[in-house]
Amino acid sequence: MNNDERQFENFVRNIKFDDTPDPSHRDKLEQNLLAALAKRTRRKKPMETWRIIMKSRMTKAVAAAALIIIGLFFLFSDGQKTLYANAVEAFEQARTLHIVIKEHRDDKWFKDHEIWYDREAGIVEEERYEGRTHMRIDNGRYEWRYASGKEFIVQLKSYRDNDAFARQCCAEWLRYDPNRVASGDMVIDGVPCEMYVLSDSGGKVSIWVDGKNYVRQIEQSRELCGQRVESRASVEYDIVIDKNRFSPKLGQDVKVINAREWIEELYTLDTAIFTRKCLGFVFAVHELKTCEKGLKYIVCSTRISDQTRREIGTGHPWTYYGQSDLFDRYNETSSYDHPILLGRLKHDGVIITWYLLLPSNDRVRRSHGCDVDVIVNTANQLEEKCKAEGLPTNEKFRLNIATQEFQEHQVSLREIIRQVYLLGEKLDPIVHSFLLTQVITKADGKKIQAWRRPAIQLSEEEYNESVEQRVKEWLKLMGLNKHPE
Repeated sequence: MNNDERQFENFVRNIKFDDTPDPSHRDKLEQNLLAALAKRTRRKKPMETWRIIMKSRMTKAVAAAALIIIGLFFLFSDGQKTLYANAVEAFEQARTLHIVIKEHRDDKWFKDHEIWYDREAGIVEEERYEGRTHMRIDNGRYEWRYASGKEFIVQLKSYRDNDAFARQCCAEWLRYDPNRVASGDMVIDGVPCEMYVLSDSGGKVSIWVDGKNYVRQIEQSRELCGQRVESRASVEYDIVIDKNRFSPKLGQDVKVINAREWIEELYTLDTAIFTRKCLGFVFAVHELKTCEKGLKYIVCSTRISDQTRREIGTGHPWTYYGQSDLFDRYNETSSYDHPILLGRLKHDGVIITWYLLLPSNDRVRRSHGCDVDVIVNTANQLEEKCKAEGLPTNEKFRLNIATQEFQEHQVSLREIIRQVYLLGEKLDPIVHSFLLTQVITKADGKKIQAWRRPAIQLSEEEYNESVEQRVKEWLKLMGLNKHPE
């Protein structure tokens, strides 16, 4: 994971959009976001966090992503430095690498993820779950992403260092000076290995290194949402890998697409209900529909304008330039629509967001259209451009669309949930940035809003149940107890 991608995930995570009702919560939503925006560029962490896998399957029982390697530990010391250096030196001598990642669930180990690396041919990642396979192939010139049984494949220009990615997968944990634990030494595939451990109150990572300084195995155990998650990565070196594995297998009916162009065509500005240029972005509303019991469904996009792309250029597809968010609009006496975020798709300077709008009272329930506040913030190159031009780095405006024409476009809540989920399931394998939201109850009983990838981390049934429960709780809080049935 690169810095921009990590910054985006950390930013979203740290905003802490707790979408479960609390009498004082609604008054704090906007303040929480503004505080997060103010702190985002100043926040410094004692170390960059790493993880072996960009994504992993989650068990239904855990209801959380079981990431194989997650940067939990901010450990620094002036002690042992040669362990990591020796592992890197050993890695540089290897021609190929094969990593098998297993997750422990239902008292069994399941092989969900594999990585193949060839110093000359590139990287292949393969995810498997419930009979489906997701692929990422990078030969140093192009990257392809696709899923088995899908009718299209995404082709991008290669944007990451394959050698660095493979090195991080097997050796990065040693950078943080793990403790030697001789009692855990063991023989792996006939090779004696020494054990090293990193641990804190949240979890434990164990690493086994052989006499040639090769990392042979990594195990992680940590708490996720009150459940213990265990993962294991086994590493082989200098094995024979078929070169054909590093070329995508295209069927006759498979279409190669440009992901950004495809998304922009799916949510084109030409048919948008509302558009507004803002801080180098174009904000747009693409759908606005009424739902039963006065609920509304809205789809928005925030994309870098063509002029901005020419002026600042664009980085790799996961570069984060900023985003927009909808919030309750308040005046001195009352509030209006309350947005519940259903999901977000981010790719190459384009962000699509899906919301439900909950009426704050019967007057709003009877109105058509929407009345909310939009906050747009900038980041990275776009933020620097705004500063250089003496412009603000974030902007707030009112989104007030009040028209009778939307009354006829009524859909059920179940239809909306299914539409968002199926689109996410379709796009996630190729862009890997489609996020849906689910309320998770932690071990201490506190509810938090968590990001989940469709199919891999969240089933349609779980997503439907989570959205309906949030709607019922918010309508009850607002005194509108006639929630959707």
